[in-house]
Amino acid sequence: MKKWSGMILGVLLAVNLSFSSSSFAEEGTKFTDVSGTFWAQDEINSMAQLGLVKGYADNTFKPNNTVTREEFAAIITRAFYLDLPDESKPETFVDVTKSRWSYTAVEASKEFITGYYPPSGKAFFDPTGKATREDVAVALVKTMGYQPDELKDKNILNQFYDEDDISPNMRTYVALAVEKKLINGYKTGTFKPAQAVTRAESAALLYRVIKGAAADSQQALTLNVEVPETVSSPTFYITGDVTKGAEVFINNQKAEVDQGQFRVGFRLKEEGSYKYTVSARLPGGKTQSVTKTVKFEKGAPTLEVKGVPEKTDKQSITVSWTVKDENDSSPVVFLNDEKQFGSSATVKLKDGDNEITVVVQNSFGKSAKVVKRVVFQGNGPVLNVLDVPATTDKETLKLNWTVQDKNDSSPKVYLNGEQQFGTSTTFTLKEGTNTLLFKAVNSMGKTTEVTKTVVLTGGAPVLTVDTLPESTVNNSIKVSWNVKDQNDSSPKVYVNDEQAYGSSMSVSLKPGINKITIRAVNKLGKVAEVTKEVNFTNNGPTLTLADIPQTTGKKSLRISWTVSDTNDSSPRVYVNDEQSYGTSTTISLTPGSNTIKIRAVNNLGKATEEMRTVVFEPQGPSLVLGYIPETTTSQTITLSWTVSDENDDSPKLYVNDKIVYYSTSMDVTLTPGVNTFKIVASNKLGKTTEAICTVNYTPVQQ
Repeated sequence: MKKWSGMILGVLLAVNLSFSSSSFAEEGTKFTDVSGTFWAQDEINSMAQLGLVKGYADNTFKPNNTVTREEFAAIITRAFYLDLPDESKPETFVDVTKSRWSYTAVEASKEFITGYYPPSGKAFFDPTGKATREDVAVALVKTMGYQPDELKDKNILNQFYDEDDISPNMRTYVALAVEKKLINGYKTGTFKPAQAVTRAESAALLYRVIKGAAADSQQALTLNVEVPETVSSPTFYITGDVTKGAEVFINNQKAEVDQGQFRVGFRLKEEGSYKYTVSARLPGGKTQSVTKTVKFEKGAPTLEVKGVPEKTDKQSITVSWTVKDENDSSPVVFLNDEKQFGSSATVKLKDGDNEITVVVQNSFGKSAKVVKRVVFQGNGPVLNVLDVPATTDKETLKLNWTVQDKNDSSPKVYLNGEQQFGTSTTFTLKEGTNTLLFKAVNSMGKTTEVTKTVVLTGGAPVLTVDTLPESTVNNSIKVSWNVKDQNDSSPKVYVNDEQAYGSSMSVSLKPGINKITIRAVNKLGKVAEVTKEVNFTNNGPTLTLADIPQTTGKKSLRISWTVSDTNDSSPRVYVNDEQSYGTSTTISLTPGSNTIKIRAVNNLGKATEEMRTVVFEPQGPSLVLGYIPETTTSQTITLSWTVSDENDDSPKLYVNDKIVYYSTSMDVTLTPGVNTFKIVASNKLGKTTEAICTVNYTPVQQ
C-alpha cells in the first residue's frame, strides 16, 4: 500500500523518474527536441528542473517514445513511496520473476496497475507491453486514493465518441481521472483508451497528479467517534464516521473503514479504565486524533455454561450451567428468556444455527450472560430398501424397507410421492423402465432418498382361437377363443377392433373373403393377435314354384311358391317386378304367350330367379239351351238357355242377331213351316259360341 508519510514536498524530492536504461543529460538541460511550441514543454522542463525526469546523453528527451507497463510501474512506485514486496512471498505474475529488474516495482504497484487474471491458468503482467491511457488513468486515480463513490458526473465520459472502447471495469476510474483533471481527451472528441502513453504524456500526467495531491493535502478532515463510557460486559464496540478516503487507526492498529464508516469490537478481561486513541489520516498527511476512556465494572454473577457443542446431529441437547455469586446465594437463571429451576434444561434445536442465551441475574440487578451457538445438522433418516430386482416379468412387485432416525421414532416414508404405512407395499409396474423413489422424512423435515430402477419386460397374452371354416354360405360365423396372461386375469379381447366379452362372438360376414382379426391386450399394453380368413359364398334364396300350366284358357292364373334363405328369414319375392306378400298371387293373362318372372331377393342383395311361359288360349262362353221341340202346333214357344264364361261374368246373348238383356228365356212366335233360331253367346274377349235349332210349326186346322 502507499505511504503518505509527509507533505507533498517530500514526495517531490524523493522521486527519481527513469524511462529507459540509456544514459541521461545533465539536470536542468534544455532538451533539443522539446521546443517552445511543444505542448508539454513546461511540464517536462518543470519535472527536469526538479530532477524528476532526465533526458538522453545527446541532450534529447525523445518525448514521443512510448512507456512500457513495467516502466510505468517503476514510476508510480518511486513517486508515491509504495511498499516494496517481501522477498519471501511467491511471485504474483508468471512473466515477472524475482530476477527481473522491474520485479519489486511491479509487485509494489500491482494494486494500482493490475495484471491479467485469466479464468484458468496463472496471472501474467505483460511487462514489456505498452502502458495504455486507460491503464495510466486507473493507476493515478488509485494512487491518489479517490473512491468510486466520489464521482459526481456519471455521464462525463459521454463527451468522447469512443467511450464504448473503454474497458467496462475501468470506466468509473477513467471517469474520475477525467473529472479530477488528471488526464484529458483529445480535440477530436476521443479518449483513445488503448493508445500507448508517451514519455511526454507521462511527465505531464505526473505533474498534474503532484499538483492534485498538493491540493488534496488542504482537504478538511472530520472524525466522529462513539465509545461507551462504562461497560459491564467485557465486549464493546467503537464506532464512528470519518472523511471518505481517510484511514483510521485505533491504538495504532488499523481499522477497517467502509464508505467512511467503521465499527470495531473489543473484549476486556479485567475491571478498570481503558484508553483508546482513534486517529484519522488523509493521504496528504493530515491527521486528527480522539482519545476516549472506557470503564469496565464487574459485579455480576459468574456463569459457566456446558453441554453446548459447536455442532450436533441430535435435535435435543441438555444445557447445564454453574452460577457463582458472592452476594446472592440463589440468582435467577434464564435460558432463552425462560426462567429455569435447577442447573440444566433440555433445548430443542432448529435446523441450522441456534443461539442459546443463558442469563443469570442477582438480587442487585447485576447480570451475566453467556451466548453459545450450536449448529444442528440433523441428518436424514437411515433408509434401507431391501432386494429390488433390476428386471422382472411380473407386473406387481413386493417392496420392503427399514427406516431409522435418531430424532424421530417414526419418520414418514414416501414412494413416488405417496405416503406409505408400515415397512412394505405392493407396487404395480408399467411396461419398460420404472423409477422407484423412496423418501424418508423425519419430524424436522430432513430427508433421505433412495432411487431404484426396475425394468418390466412383461410378455403378451397367450391367445388361442378355435378353428374356423375356410368358406361358408352363412352370413355370420361364431368365433371362439381362449386367452391367458400372467399379469392380467382378464385381458381385453377385440374382434375386428370391437371389444368382445366372454370367450366367443358372432361375426357378420360380407360376400367374399372376410378377414377376422382377434386381438388380446393386457393392462400392460402387450398384444397378441390372430388373423383368420373366411370366404362367404352367398347364392341367394331357395325358390320353389308350384306347378304352372303351359297353356290355359283362363284369363287369370294363380301362382304359389315357397322361399327360404339361410341368411334371411323373410326374403322378398317379386312377380313380374312387383313385390308379392305371402306365398301366392294371382296374375292376369293376355291372350297368347305370357312370360312370368318370379324373383326372390335376400337382405344381402343376392337373388334367385325363375321364368315361366303360359299360353293363354281363351274359349267361347258355355251355352246350354233348354228344351226346344222339333215340331209344334203351338204358334208360340219359349226359348230358354244358360250361359257362362270363366273369363266374363256377363257374356252377351243374341237370338237371331238380336241381343237379349238380362234374361235366360224368350217367347217367340212361330210362322207356319220351319222356323230357324240362331242363338249366339259372346264374351268380352270376342269369343263366341253358337247354337242353331229349327222348329216346324204346323197350325191346327179349324
